[in-house]
Amino acid sequence: MDIKKGVSYIAFGYLLTLVNLNLNFGSFSVNVFPNFIGWILFFLAFDKLGPYASDKPFLKWTSLILVILAGTTWILGIAKPELDADLLTTIMGVISVVYLFILFGVLEQIAGDYHSSRASTIHMLKILNLVLYVAFVVSSLGFISSNLSPTLGGLAVVIGISALVAAIVTLVVLFQLRKEINSQPTMLDNQQF
Repeated sequence: MDIKKGVSYIAFGYLLTLVNLNLNFGSFSVNVFPNFIGWILFFLAFDKLGPYASDKPFLKWTSLILVILAGTTWILGIAKPELDADLLTTIMGVISVVYLFILFGVLEQIAGDYHSSRASTIHMLKILNLVLYVAFVVSSLGFISSNLSPTLGGLAVVIGISALVAAIVTLVVLFQLRKEINSQPTMLDNQQF
């Protein structure tokens, strides 16, 4: 168990799943920060979290599934950019939002045990991110099914921007939690649960 390393993996993994930097070469585009690298970090973080995540082994294997799905969409984007991977991307989005909701519950418990001031913020963000994602999907589907209603389109844009802001705030909070935990002695890392 190495909580400090596990939280660092999660913070950097979240960053890599959030950042999307593409290099364009004419009609060819390559994402230089593919999000499957972030999911690999989530996969590696699981074993570092010790008893906090030991009752949730599905988190480890779900992150591996997300590595495979994200890697597949990344390779398809390079090899066959004309293919439409929207369905695969949507499936990944649904799995990842549920995964992050559960993982943030683990982080909330870690923050509480380390007496971090971020515990309540993580609790609020895990709910807010889930609600905004669901609201964005519902409003987007409503926009499409209503023959492109401007009202639903505007609502989807506002919710989408709110979700992006919440994701950025979540990223900042994760790095603040990482800093707080790294500044503490390793008392809980060696403690038996």
